[in-house]
Amino acid sequence: MEITPIVLMNTLLQNVQTQYQRIGQLQEEVSTGQRFQVPSDSPSRVTATMNLNTALAQTKAYETAATQAQNWLNTTSGALQNMQTIWQKILNIAVEASNNTLTATDREALAIQVQQAQKALGQLLNTRYEGTYIFNGYNGQTAPISSSGITNFPTTQQLQTFQIGESSSVTVNLTGNENVGQPSGSNYFATIYNDLSGLQSAITQGASTSQAYISTLKTDQGYLSTAQSIVGGRLERVNQTKTQLQSLSFNLNQTIAQISGANMASVTVQLAQEEQAYQAALQSGAQILPLSLLNFIHP
Repeated sequence: MEITPIVLMNTLLQNVQTQYQRIGQLQEEVSTGQRFQVPSDSPSRVTATMNLNTALAQTKAYETAATQAQNWLNTTSGALQNMQTIWQKILNIAVEASNNTLTATDREALAIQVQQAQKALGQLLNTRYEGTYIFNGYNGQTAPISSSGITNFPTTQQLQTFQIGESSSVTVNLTGNENVGQPSGSNYFATIYNDLSGLQSAITQGASTSQAYISTLKTDQGYLSTAQSIVGGRLERVNQTKTQLQSLSFNLNQTIAQISGANMASVTVQLAQEEQAYQAALQSGAQILPLSLLNFIHP
């Protein structure tokens, strides 16, 4: 095959152009940290990355929902714990009121303590999370305990749920209608609140009436304890799910980085090598192209 100057020139220019394009691609990888800039650079990697990013976005959405559910349930759990603290104090008052030696003045003072405890309980039953009354079902903008002490709880289960997985959701609220052992059709939140009004009356009536009321209070305490267990079980499930979602997000991010992310150490070395080869090609071209046809004719 006859090699002419024009063939050498075209071959040289083609090589130089190819190296220049490669250098540009490597420089883009260094500056962006990505293996590809446009889909045509690596269609299979682009498709895989898009699918993984979709999965990651969905996982993040579930993780956000799990965090919201976690916060709601923690708020509920804290309110129930404070209710149980109040209830223990109320039981102590009832036991004290069972003493036959108390005077009418003593009983009046104890009744006032119960009244104050009832107000504190009402405040807890009016607990809000992000502006919503957590114990009032779908009617979250209305306080379950009115300013006059009237109860306004749902009469049916009105569930607030969060989607924390593709086919997994969790109920975060209590309405007082959960089965905690209360009589059918009754709302245990309304019951425990109204029972404190009954206790005030029992205390003023005498020791035997106060003594008889203790069993009612212990039953109410059982309602609160069971409700706390319900919330605890839900919270444990959400915590476990959130941990799994965080782990999945981390793994997806790692996989995306492996598929689309550039190996900076390798790319930097390749870039240096390509730049050296490019300079060498330019220098060779400067020496070859000025040669005439006579330089290629052997005697």
